[in-house]
Amino acid sequence: MKDGNVVKGIKFLNLQGVGSPPDMASNYEAQGADEIVFLDISASHEGRKTLLDVVERTANQLFVPLTVGGGVRDRDDMRAALNAGADKVSINTVAVQHPEIITQCADDFGSQCVVVGVDSLSSGGDYFVQQFSGDAARTRDTRRRTLDWVREAQ
Repeated sequence: MKDGNVVKGIKFLNLQGVGSPPDMASNYEAQGADEIVFLDISASHEGRKTLLDVVERTANQLFVPLTVGGGVRDRDDMRAALNAGADKVSINTVAVQHPEIITQCADDFGSQCVVVGVDSLSSGGDYFVQQFSGDAARTRDTRRRTLDWVREAQ
């Protein structure tokens, strides 16, 4: 999701708008999706929170679980997304920067609703965690090995 619309692209480039989140989520559910994941890819880059009104409008139309991510920086942001109707909340950048938030959120809200998103790219035969900010030109390699990070996050 970017600017309140569902977008499709490759590596955060050449993004094309394809519809509104509530409409697209309902369509995917009607086609048999058993869960909807909606990542607001521009929230962190723009320094703003998740668009909670869009989360709420989307959640109100669904019967399948809804996972929301993007712009979640602390437990209050996670609480707000859950209160808006998300069943799970995905954290990425803040989890890499402050891994303790994973346990804190799991303790506060239950581990079933904490998802750790991982962006990874191959470099020299190994995979490293990347931090994307909704703009491929602003990608940062953390030099952290992906499998090491996944084990730590788990």
